[in-house]
Amino acid sequence: MKNIKQYILLIAVTFAFTACETEFDDPVYTSGSADLSSFVAVGNSLTAGFADAALYQEGQDNSFPKMLSTQFAMAGGGTSFVQPDVNSSIGIGSSGNSRSILGLSMDCLGETGLGPIDLAPFGDLTIFDPANAVGANGPFHNMGVPGAKSFHLVTPAFGAWGLGNPFYSRFASDPGTSTVIGDAVMASPTFFSLWIGNNDILGYATSGGSGNVGGTDVNDITDLPTFNGSIDAIIATMSGTGAGGVVANIPCITCIPFFTTIPYNGLELDAASAAGLTQAYMLLGLQFSEGANPFVIEDKASGLPRLIKDNEYILLSTPQDSLKCGGWGSTKAIPSQYIIDETEFTTINNYRMDYNAKLKSAADAAGLAFADISDFFFGVRDDGFTFNGNEMSIEFVSGGLFSLDGVHGSPRGYAAIANEMIKAINSHYNATIPLIDVNSKDGILFP
Repeated sequence: MKNIKQYILLIAVTFAFTACETEFDDPVYTSGSADLSSFVAVGNSLTAGFADAALYQEGQDNSFPKMLSTQFAMAGGGTSFVQPDVNSSIGIGSSGNSRSILGLSMDCLGETGLGPIDLAPFGDLTIFDPANAVGANGPFHNMGVPGAKSFHLVTPAFGAWGLGNPFYSRFASDPGTSTVIGDAVMASPTFFSLWIGNNDILGYATSGGSGNVGGTDVNDITDLPTFNGSIDAIIATMSGTGAGGVVANIPCITCIPFFTTIPYNGLELDAASAAGLTQAYMLLGLQFSEGANPFVIEDKASGLPRLIKDNEYILLSTPQDSLKCGGWGSTKAIPSQYIIDETEFTTINNYRMDYNAKLKSAADAAGLAFADISDFFFGVRDDGFTFNGNEMSIEFVSGGLFSLDGVHGSPRGYAAIANEMIKAINSHYNATIPLIDVNSKDGILFP
């Protein structure tokens, strides 16, 4: 009888452990109604994996499309995702510069501090050598081109050597004849991501409003008919073969550290200095007090010095030594090309909202998923971002989400963006694609 009881107890315990084990079976991920067998990403530098002011190999390895492709494969998607790798740790930026790293440098006061410095005196110019072009290695699944605006994706001249964009020329199938979208469909996409439109306003913003509204130059804002027509053409081409996809929108510049790192009231004065500046600007009626004061800036319209408003922005590109030792912002007005004033911000934001409305309506009309990246970054700006207990923010360097150029993502930031796209895809296509462990990706690496 004792043996029977022990046997029954053994069966019960075994059953209990077996039941527990079934709870820990590997999860099953599915793509729902989406066909992820051939994924192609279309966009600009944010899609390419640009980071730290340059395109370099580690950045490409941590592009959000590359991360998406890994997650898609776990849900039955294709395992091939070909990128136009630069195979360079130095990389190259739009000004021929190298990537930035966090390092020590001495300022005009002789003080040594930690901040972004160039990894090398120059970028890796061999990347732009026609002899090293990689177009023959295509078709590529990552069709992100740094500097691309909406209309560039459908413009053949965009890839012409010497005349177009070398970031595209180096991997175009036929430079000067092919288009980014034409090359994208060569990979026979069954699913695509589209994140474009940022550069249609960003050049204007990062140049302090030095461009024109309605032009096509790098610092201009793209007019709405051109933008809308380009988006329609891009989506029609990409979805024309029945491909599904996800479209992302454009975040506000107030969510980007390039525009928010230098506070408008960063002019700290003692009582004597405040009195001296008030006297110096007496004819203009500028008043200063002990403590924090608004910086003095050049007014765009009049060219005269005035105090910056709390809804205006000083660019991260403002020379720091000029602020510390050159009297900029106090005895000398900060030049207007380093400022986004109230009028310029309104223009930028109005176009951004119009672009976003078009992106949403175009995605809806084509039956595509829509990732509200704008709303996500508003949330990060206002409340921070936490993943499995790890807190992040839009703060420059310390926040962990942005790279050292203050515009593009860190690997951790790109992972967070990829997750927002996965959430949108899962919801729209009834899929169960797993999220990325954001904490497993690097933020800013300290020396």
